[in-house]
Amino acid sequence: MRYDYWVIRYVPDAIRGEFVNIAVIAGRNEDWSFRRVGNLGRASRLGGSAAMTHAFMRRIEEAISVRLSAVESLVPSDLMPLRKGDVEDLRVRMNNIVQLSEARPVLANSAEEAANLAYDLMIVDTDTEVGHRSRVKVVNRLRHAFEVRPELVQHLAKSGIAAVGSQDTSIDFAVTNRHVHQMSQVWAFDVKDTRRLQTNIQAWNYLLGLLRADGGRLVARRGQSGVQIPKSVEINAVFTPPDTSAGEEQFEVAKDGWRRLGVQVISSSDSEAIVDEAERLLQAT
Repeated sequence: MRYDYWVIRYVPDAIRGEFVNIAVIAGRNEDWSFRRVGNLGRASRLGGSAAMTHAFMRRIEEAISVRLSAVESLVPSDLMPLRKGDVEDLRVRMNNIVQLSEARPVLANSAEEAANLAYDLMIVDTDTEVGHRSRVKVVNRLRHAFEVRPELVQHLAKSGIAAVGSQDTSIDFAVTNRHVHQMSQVWAFDVKDTRRLQTNIQAWNYLLGLLRADGGRLVARRGQSGVQIPKSVEINAVFTPPDTSAGEEQFEVAKDGWRRLGVQVISSSDSEAIVDEAERLLQAT
């Protein structure tokens, strides 16, 4: 599907025309996403000099952060729809030190994916986690592996939500035919922030524990009835290998949890084996 994205940039001196891209917003219809750099230090130094104090640069960062938070607050909930025209109006009004670029198109399966693709394309973030970039690459490669198999595409759900009661978690790929046969999620362990990774995995594992006990539903949006997820569904955790001792430690912890939940742990280099297994599962029905 076609999404539009806008790059948000910091422009300290409009006359000189220097700027730093610091965030993206992407969306279409009711599906929107926002992503910003993890550290504004690079932006705050633009146009400055060695004589600038840390406190002064920090004030610049805070000023930029306030403006970014104002934009992020516009990303809609189910009760607050956002339209392309709303963002265009905002772009016209934002003509100070933080500005929006003109809209550009990108092909993606969700607003989150569109924002991630635009972020990787348009933003240089020296403090960003390597793992995000590697995860996007693996997700795109696995998606392509499914899409070149016409017999599977009609059964493939991308960027879905696995729900048990009021609890839910994201699922990168699911293969369905009357019910869910296979679910796969990509995890990147080549990251700096292993604490955040640990938190995300723990939340995912908690939901999987509920699924193994009671089954659940796969939905495109929260509140929908969706497709049944049986307790015995095949679940895959696709991983990019760690490159630090902290990542190694987190990987070992994750593997232990996945083993207890009956999750298949598959290296990103072998991820296309998931597609072959999906075909086998469908043929067996």
